[in-house]
Amino acid sequence: MQTATSVRRQFIRIGDRTVHYRYAGQGPVLLLLHQSPQNSRMWLQMIGRFADRYTVIAPDTPGFGYSDPLADASPGIDRFAEATLEFADALGIERFALFGMHTGGLIGMHLAWMAPQRLHCLIIDGYALFNDAERARYSDKYLPVFLPTWDGAHLRWLWSRMREQLYFFPWCDPSAECAIALQPYSAQGTHEAAMDILDVGDNYRSGYGAAFRYSERQRVGELRCPAWLVYRPDDVLLSHRQRLPVLPDNVISVEEPGGVEGLHGRMDTILQQYAVPPAVPVELSARELQGWTRRVIDTALGEVAVRLRRGTADAVLHIHAPGQAPLPVSALPEDARTQIAIELPGHAGSAEISAPLSAETMQTALRAVIADLAPDQAIALHAQEGAAAYVPALAEWLGTRLSEVVLHKPWLLRAGECERLLAQLPDPAVHAAGGHMAEVWQWERERHLLWPWLAPSAAARRLVVGPETAQVHANVVELLRLGSQLPVLFAGVAVADIERELLALQVPMTLHADPQDDYQGRTAALTAQLAAR
Repeated sequence: MQTATSVRRQFIRIGDRTVHYRYAGQGPVLLLLHQSPQNSRMWLQMIGRFADRYTVIAPDTPGFGYSDPLADASPGIDRFAEATLEFADALGIERFALFGMHTGGLIGMHLAWMAPQRLHCLIIDGYALFNDAERARYSDKYLPVFLPTWDGAHLRWLWSRMREQLYFFPWCDPSAECAIALQPYSAQGTHEAAMDILDVGDNYRSGYGAAFRYSERQRVGELRCPAWLVYRPDDVLLSHRQRLPVLPDNVISVEEPGGVEGLHGRMDTILQQYAVPPAVPVELSARELQGWTRRVIDTALGEVAVRLRRGTADAVLHIHAPGQAPLPVSALPEDARTQIAIELPGHAGSAEISAPLSAETMQTALRAVIADLAPDQAIALHAQEGAAAYVPALAEWLGTRLSEVVLHKPWLLRAGECERLLAQLPDPAVHAAGGHMAEVWQWERERHLLWPWLAPSAAARRLVVGPETAQVHANVVELLRLGSQLPVLFAGVAVADIERELLALQVPMTLHADPQDDYQGRTAALTAQLAAR
C-alpha cells in the first residue's frame, strides 16, 4: 500500500503520445516542472518532502525522460504549456499549485498567463529573461545537433559538454566573462547528467530551444494569479532578476539566501496559504485504453514498465534481448491476442529497480507481469537472443498455461563460450574521463562483427553488413543504464547447453535465425531435433 512519502510512477496516454509521471501523497495538488534537459527524477527528494501534505505530481515534460515528444518539429514554450494543461486535464485535475525551475519556470509562467483560473499559485525557481543577443548566441552554439556517429565520438563530446556547463555559462563560451564558480561534477555526477541527454538524444534541443526562442517573457508582469519569482545565490540566472519588468502586487520577486532549503521553507508558507484540496481525490493509477499503452506494474522488486495492447484471445509475452533496447511495438504481432512487451529490469522504463539483475530477479519480474496482466490466460513466450535462457524456468512456472515458445536468434552456447563472453564484457565502472562510454560503444558495435563468445580473431569475424549506428547507440544507452549490474545480467543469460532444457519442453516451439545469425548452424540443428522428437 502506498504511504504518503512513497514515490510511484505511471504513464498516461494523451492522444498519440505517452506521458510519464511520478507522484506521491494526498491533499492539494502540487505540480512540479523540471529544467532542461533533465526529467522528473530530479524531483525525487522534493516529492518526498511535500507528499505528507500535498498530492505531488511531477511529469516528464514532452520529449524528456520517458515521455514521448510533441509532434511539432520545434515546439515553443506555449506548446509545452498547452501540453501541461492537457496532462492536468487527462488526470482530471481542475486546479493546482505549480512549481517550475528554469525551463519549467518559463512553461509555468506561460501557463499561468494563459489560464490563471487553473492555478492556486505559481512559484518559479530562477525565472530566465535572456535578451535578444543572448538568445541568438545560445540557440546557435549552445544546442548543436546530437546524433550518434559510427566511431562513438558523440559520447566523448557529450561527456566534455556536461563537464563544461559547470565551468562556463553558456558552456560554449570559454571566455573569462562567462566563467562561473560551481562545484564540479564527480565522475558519477557527470555520468548521470550525460544519461539525461542519452535518454532523449537530439530531442534535448527541444526544451532548451523553446526556452531560448521564447520572446514573451515580459508577460510575467501581466500575471493575474499569485506568483513568486525566487532567485538563489548559486543560480546562474541570479543576474536576470535585475531584468524583470515592473511587477503587479500579486507577483513577488525575491532573492532566497537560504538556498534550496530556504526555497522549500518559503514554499511551505505559500502553499499553506493558497493551495486548496480538490473536491474529488485525483486518480493517478494506471488507465487502460484501446491500442498500445505503456504502464508501470508494481512488483515486489519495484516498478516494471511494460507496453500493452489488449486483445480478445490469449496472451503473448515478448522478452527483449538483455542488454539491448526493447523492441518497438511496430515490430510486434498485430493479431487478436493480448500483447505484453516487458521492459526488463535495468532497462528503459524499468531501469530504476535496485535489485540485482540476476536471472532470479528477471523471473520474479516476468511472473509478476503475467500475474498482473494475464492471470488466467494461456501464454505464448517470445524471447530474443539471450532471453532464451529465461524460458525454461518460466515455462515450468506456467505449466499447462504455456501455449507456445518462439525464440529469435537464441544464444546456444557451450561452457567455454559462456566464460569467454563474460570475460570480454566491457568494464562498467564509471571512468573520470568518460572512457567507460567509449569502451561500451566499441564492445556493442563489435559484437555484431565478431562473435562475442569467441576470442577476437579472424576466425571470430562475421562477414556481415555493419550494424546501423542508431541501433548500436540505442543498445549502448541500455548497457550504460545497467552500469555495475552489467556482468550480473549477462551471467544470467550466458547459460551453457540450454538446448537440453528447451527440448524437454512439451509445447510447440519455433526458432528464427537467418543463416548469418546462426552460429555454427546450432539453431538449424535444434530445429531439426524439435521436428524429430
